[in-house]
Amino acid sequence: MPYRDITNARQVAQKMGNLPENLNYQGIKEGVVFTLDNKMTFGLKISLVSIARATPDVRETSGDRVLSAVQGSLPPGATVRFYVENRPATRSALAEQRPEEKDGSPLEAMLTANFELLENMRRHRYISTSEAYLTVTLSIPGRPPRRPYTSAALSPLVERAKLLQQRLSRQLTMGGMQAQPMDTAGAWEHIYDYFNPSTVSAEKPEYQPQLDLPDLAGVRVMRWQKKKQGAKLPYVASMNAQVACSDIDLDHDDCFTVGSSRVGVVSFLKPKTGSRAGCTDVILQALGGTHSLFMVEYLVVDAPKVRSEINESLDKQEMAANDPTLKAGREVFTRIAEGTNLVQDLDAGEVMTEMSMHAIIFARTQQELDERREATLAAFNSVGGSLSRVAGAGQAIELYLENAPFCGRRSSYQVPAFYRNAVNCMPLVGQWHGTPRGGVLPLRSRSSNVFSIGPKTARNNGVVVCASARSGKSVLVNMLSAGLIHKYDAALTVVDPKRDYVALFMALGAMRSVVHLAPGARLPNGERLCINPFDLPEASPRVSEEKIGFLLELFAALGINDRSGTRMRILKAAIDQFYYRFSEVEHVGSTETLVYRNQGTLSDFANVVQNLNTVGNDSVQTDHELAREVRNVGNELLPYCGATPLGSLLDGHTTIDVSSRYLYLGLGGMMANPQLRAVGMLLGNELTWNRSVQIPGMKVVVMEEAGVARHLPGIVELTDKLYKMGQGLGIIPILVTQEVEDVRAYKGVINNASTRILLASAPSEREEVAQVFGLNEAMRQLYASLGGEAGRFREVLILQDRGDGDMDGDVGQLWLSRTAYWMATSVDEEARYRNSVAQEYFGGDEAMAALHIAQEEANAA
Repeated sequence: MPYRDITNARQVAQKMGNLPENLNYQGIKEGVVFTLDNKMTFGLKISLVSIARATPDVRETSGDRVLSAVQGSLPPGATVRFYVENRPATRSALAEQRPEEKDGSPLEAMLTANFELLENMRRHRYISTSEAYLTVTLSIPGRPPRRPYTSAALSPLVERAKLLQQRLSRQLTMGGMQAQPMDTAGAWEHIYDYFNPSTVSAEKPEYQPQLDLPDLAGVRVMRWQKKKQGAKLPYVASMNAQVACSDIDLDHDDCFTVGSSRVGVVSFLKPKTGSRAGCTDVILQALGGTHSLFMVEYLVVDAPKVRSEINESLDKQEMAANDPTLKAGREVFTRIAEGTNLVQDLDAGEVMTEMSMHAIIFARTQQELDERREATLAAFNSVGGSLSRVAGAGQAIELYLENAPFCGRRSSYQVPAFYRNAVNCMPLVGQWHGTPRGGVLPLRSRSSNVFSIGPKTARNNGVVVCASARSGKSVLVNMLSAGLIHKYDAALTVVDPKRDYVALFMALGAMRSVVHLAPGARLPNGERLCINPFDLPEASPRVSEEKIGFLLELFAALGINDRSGTRMRILKAAIDQFYYRFSEVEHVGSTETLVYRNQGTLSDFANVVQNLNTVGNDSVQTDHELAREVRNVGNELLPYCGATPLGSLLDGHTTIDVSSRYLYLGLGGMMANPQLRAVGMLLGNELTWNRSVQIPGMKVVVMEEAGVARHLPGIVELTDKLYKMGQGLGIIPILVTQEVEDVRAYKGVINNASTRILLASAPSEREEVAQVFGLNEAMRQLYASLGGEAGRFREVLILQDRGDGDMDGDVGQLWLSRTAYWMATSVDEEARYRNSVAQEYFGGDEAMAALHIAQEEANAA
């Protein structure tokens, strides 16, 4: 490069404005930011109302709570700012979603591949974080500007700020808005990111408070020098230099740059009509998922003083109107009318103040900035028909410095407004942060944030998934189950009429735990498959009312129990006699008790029925009608005993290892007719319950509804038992429904589930599903808008109990890596292809086949 070019570059650099010299910060102490013009500012993190709860009445109530908290906590003269900041996610922020490194299994590889997909999206700025916070600025009277603080002077100021901060936080939290005082690290992060937008996704350097401490010896020297003409006052503030690591450049005609980021400012100038709660949602939608900052500011005023000034001004206007010598002109009558209307509003409880509203947009290219600035300007103009503008480069820099977090300044473009207008413009609805603890399934929101869900809540662990066919529900449940198994080392039981979870079991190395229920079926080891319906869990070796209810439902599915009074009495008497006959006496101390150890079979039960002597208080020998009915019941049991198609499945001792960690009960062979389907679901649910009671630790139970609930109310009761008692036993039940009739039958179970997941459904089904799930107006709108892109992601509506009975949630996008996609897909042609690859190359292992197909796709790309 020619020497003259270097010289010119240095001369230009020397003439450019120095950003640290234009900043106003002096230091941070315990989260309170002090500025050179004698202001101090503290902040509060705000948890916004989730979009799923944002009904009109909730919006109105939230605004009232903020308004009353601010009015009741802050002194007149305080400046309140409400920020919503969107910025690209950092590596460490997303790393919270990374699955724990364990054994390197195919299951872990699938979950890790999903995380790597999100990490790749983060690197390309498709993943962002969003945070809402409120700042309060107070004046410090009686001090010369740009003077360092001694510890003695600083302590009472910090104490006062912390007192107001805690009071405001308490008022907001008691009103239902979750608020948390912001510490030094939180305030520093927002300030640093604002002035260094190019490095926003990088890790932040720590704030160094010792660099801002005053040199007391230097202060004494300066006091002596102050007597001399032209001597400077002491100036100690390294915070500005710590913050300003990026240059401001005005080389571009239509914007300015900070570092390598182009910056644009859109400002609110003047409202034309009134405001309403949530009126700035459209602005947040325009800014969502981008690097931006939205700010609403208003001044806390002395309401009686403002009212007195307005009354005094109105009196003067009326005096001028009544005195012809003053020649006030006809416009005075317009001002009087406006003033009278204003006084009426004040009488109604409104408070007059000043407010401003701005959006700061950061972009990487001029085209990106132009597009986002145009969209944001259109959004601003839709707020009450307001008049807005895009600031030019010079004015934009001034606005950029004024609107910085914790800067202590008042913003330009102040407009008169009521408190209510300012609160209506504050964004009180935002992202949902997912399950507070124990999230296992990361999802990307529509605004590009990532949240994670897990079914473990304060209320219970139950999950209900509802969707129409081919909507991706099995893929979602596969991913949720995989996350739970990996995080908690949970056991897994699946009852499925299809083959949607076979690959997951193979990823777990549990191919021998895949059992397909069907008459005459055999286990993977060649042994006959048999499930004894009379088995009891080892932990509960005595028959219960729930067990009797299950057996009655099973006999109803077999066509033996017609639910008449006589048949019910016969079967109950036989069940009591059966368990009594095949129980053993055990001595517990000096007490004898009967314990059943799973010795009896269905043939034994048929024999008990045929030899009944009494049913209740009635003798079978003397009551001929009763005797005939007993013989009929015994004869009807015989086709299900011995070497008959169903006898091979029902008559004998259970051959499945009930205590195994993983068990897949495929009901495909039981779907031939309604009777077999009902028997399969009942056996699957009962075996699931026995396993869940017997196996220690966390247990995940997936039940794919097979369309029998509407005909068998007893199966609903069995499922409901898992939801009501599951938390105490470590059970996480996941019910998957598809038909509207099944949703209706499971209404009680759905109301008992703490986590409810909805995928896209047909428009004709939505209304009834919404009623059963208890969706409010906001949730219904989200439910109707669910979609996705084939092969890329599916949208799901997640609703979760907050602990107080109300549901919270948001729409999440489930993005799948190709590994996870091929592991979980249930599309017929794709599942057949995966199976064919497994049979040809991997001995039937579909998990290895999925990994192979995904790797082949990556190599081809």
